Amino acid sequence: DVAKGSLHAIVGGNGAGKSTTLKAVCGICRPYRGKVKVLGKPVEKYKSQELFRGCLAMLPQDPKCLFVGKTLRADLEEMTKDPEKIAQAAELCQVTHLLDAHPYDLSGGEQQRGALAKVLLTEPKLLLLDEPTKGIDSFFKDKLAGVLAQLRSRGVTIVMVSHDVEFCAKYADLVGMFFDGQMLTTDTPRSFFGGNSFYTTTANRMSRHRFRNAVTAEDVAELFQKNQEEKA
Repeated sequence: DVAKGSLHAIVGGNGAGKSTTLKAVCGICRPYRGKVKVLGKPVEKYKSQELFRGCLAMLPQDPKCLFVGKTLRADLEEMTKDPEKIAQAAELCQVTHLLDAHPYDLSGGEQQRGALAKVLLTEPKLLLLDEPTKGIDSFFKDKLAGVLAQLRSRGVTIVMVSHDVEFCAKYADLVGMFFDGQMLTTDTPRSFFGGNSFYTTTANRMSRHRFRNAVTAEDVAELFQKNQEEKA
């Protein structure tokens, strides 16, 4: 179960079934057992056009596979001819100044945000992200996090598959561990990464002998500052 308006991260090793789960939610793959419901309705009950318009959208691992136009603007116009909606999506994803550029001339982070703007034009209530931070630096990760925060404030629910434990620890509401096709455990980032000896963040590995459940660099800095103040 994923709460409305939340960012739910799924982590786990290669081949565990994370990306396959997203495909099952999209109706591309059919589960061997169990049921997939999107907004309370079995996914197989949706017509394809109904599922991908105003319901859900998926951003794949490689954003370049979504680009077919000679400019980013042309790609966005493929989804809608409404210039106002295009302008709003471009502004939200911070790509307004890139609309006349060829998508393949953009950096990894710019391509990611451009592709996100394209899928958002379907006006999804549920957004699926497959390794959204793959190949982008910390600067663009922060920008992406800002975009996701705005989407959540509008009621969009986000399910993210990722190997980027630092990003999940900092921005997710809940983190679930996937193994061998099933969810083993789900918890808040602080409890999940703080109580995990192997699958955890660098900050937690470095500080676990001094601080309990510090899972981000900000956690460590804050606790260190408190310690210094107490000593003083």
